Amino acid sequence: MEKLFKQLSDAQASLFILFQKTWVYHWDVVGPDFHQLHTLFGEQYNTMFEEIDTLTEHMRYLGMKPVSTLTRIVEVSVINEANSSIGANEMIRELRDDNMKICDILTDVSEEADSQRQYATSNLVQSITETHGKFIWMLRSFLE
Repeated sequence: MEKLFKQLSDAQASLFILFQKTWVYHWDVVGPDFHQLHTLFGEQYNTMFEEIDTLTEHMRYLGMKPVSTLTRIVEVSVINEANSSIGANEMIRELRDDNMKICDILTDVSEEADSQRQYATSNLVQSITETHGKFIWMLRSFLE
């Protein structure tokens, strides 16, 4: 279970940073697509807030102590913090790429959970992966 616990901690921390980054970009986006992107980013960070809560509560169910300090979350995350000095298209690219990273991380968690017969964990992260796949599609569509 140690490997699965580490993967879940890394996923939780990375998802938290992506949530925070999306929230910041929701505030900072400007330009002709402001309203659409402000709304899209808002919907995405609200969804991620619920995902983080559900994932963290599941981690507690498994007997884990989730990562809980901002310092440690930033250290563990594979997602970089928001860059407030970039334009809307770069925000979209970063969020698309970061959502792809989240999908990769969660796929690894799902595979490890399946190997340990932790099917509830696998199902949970697969559901989150599906949501982030949709986020990727939406973000990619703005760039095409």
